[in-house]
This record gives sequence, C-alpha cells and structure tokens, in this order.
Amino acid sequence: MDTGISDVRKGRNKVNRKLIIDGHAHACGEYLTTEKIKKKLTDAKVDMCLLTPGQYGSRITYPLRNLAKKDPLGDVVSKNNRTTSRMISLIGAVKEIPKGNEYVYQLKCTLPDQVKQCYWVTGANWKSVQQDYERMQFDTIKFHQCWEKFDLTDDFFQKTVEWAADREIPVFVHIRDLEQISKMVQFIKGHPKAIMIIGHLYGAELFMKEEKEYFRNTYFDLSNFYFVSRERTKAVYEYFGAEHLLMGSDTPYGKQSLENTIRQIHELNIPETDREKILGGNMAKLLKLI
Repeated sequence: MDTGISDVRKGRNKVNRKLIIDGHAHACGEYLTTEKIKKKLTDAKVDMCLLTPGQYGSRITYPLRNLAKKDPLGDVVSKNNRTTSRMISLIGAVKEIPKGNEYVYQLKCTLPDQVKQCYWVTGANWKSVQQDYERMQFDTIKFHQCWEKFDLTDDFFQKTVEWAADREIPVFVHIRDLEQISKMVQFIKGHPKAIMIIGHLYGAELFMKEEKEYFRNTYFDLSNFYFVSRERTKAVYEYFGAEHLLMGSDTPYGKQSLENTIRQIHELNIPETDREKILGGNMAKLLKLI
C-alpha cells in the first residue's frame, strides 16, 4: 500500500493528507506478523495501526457477541471486563507483557510507517519506562485494570502518568469498573496536562455529567463495533465533539472488528470533516504526525 507517509518515524516530517489510523490494536491475531499487518491494513484501506501487546504469539481472532446491538445505550463493558479479568487471571498473561513490548518495538522497527507503538505499563515494569523510552521512543503508553488489578490512586499509575504528561505522551487506560471511572474523572481534574484516552467509550456518561472544560486533553476510544454502539458514539460526539473521539479496532477481539468499526463511523450522520478527525486525524495529532 502506498501510504504516502514515508519517514515519519519520530514526527520529523509531517504529513499533509488525511490518514486513517487504527488507534487501538494488539500485536496478535491479524496483526501478529509484518506480513499479516501489511495485508490487514491494505485490505481495510487503513494507513497505520497503533499496536500494544496482546496474548503473546497468539494467532487467534476471537469471536465476540454483538453486545452493543443488544443494548445500544447500556453498559455492556462492565460485564465483559469481569469475564476478561477472570480469564486473564487464570492464564497469567500479564507476565508476558514486557516480552510483548519488545515484540511490538521490533514490529515498529520493521514497519516504521505502518506501526506505531503503545507501551504497556504494569506494576512489574513501570520503573523501566524511562529507560525503555530512551531506546524505543514509543508513541503512547497503556494501563489495563482487567489484566492487572490496581487502583488509579496507586503510585505506579500516578507517577507514570505524570512522567508521560511532562513529555506529552498520550496514556490509554482500560478501566475495570464504574467506581474506577469516577476516580479517573477526579484524577483528570487534578492532572489537566495529562493526555488521557479512555478505552471502549467506557463510563462516558459519568464524564458527561461534568463540565467539558476539565477534559480538554481527554479522548474516547471507540473500539469496537461489538462494545460501542452507534447511539453511544453519537451521544458522546454531541457532547464533546469529534475532536475527542478516536477510531480503534481492539483487533483481534471480534471478527472484522476494524472493518465493522470503520463502517459504523461512516454510518454516523455527521459532517465529513468530523468523520475524518475520528477515523485518523485526531490520532495523527496525538502521534505528532500532523
């Protein structure tokens, strides 16, 4: 695929065209190898993906029920979070995250114009973040409360986010329950410089009860079609505007999740300029590509 974005590795050269970016995906399943990544992006007409570790070495694409269709305005993420927490706890997958970070870094080195790196932070590796950043120059960082149980008041979370805020590095968080969403709202109020991405549009209703001015640096991930309905997307769009929404697939969780999520965004009755922001323009700014 001719992306037209050569030599944008560290934001040295900016691109002046519309980009479509899968802003949340895992380096497994359809994104496991460089060959698979190139094929997936080409087939979906997507320019690049922001990859984070997943279940290390897994070739599986996981089928999901369309919970969003069944309950378009309801809380379908909480139930899925409980299921994920039990499964991950049983297999102990969080122990392989450091190895997964190295793997994503190698994918980025091989495909620098098509892969950007989201470094997954855990309680075990957080003290290595600065050292790893000097070597990897990763683009964003991630926390996941379903893979590893911690509280948003814990030192390792707060100190790492403050480190990232000083460097304008976006922070993606998959939050485990609505109590933690409430804590996230308060954390953001106290850390206005932090660039926060809330995974799966989870708990957006609690954010919409607050004044928008607190969330100038807050973004909402729309991954994916199976969890995030068109109705919920539109509600957050109408409150926060297109500038705060980011397209993501959560690949390999859900068959054709990238294609279905893009299609759902195209089905929104919104101006084309707003659609372009959601599909990649906003993420391109966060990644300093434009």
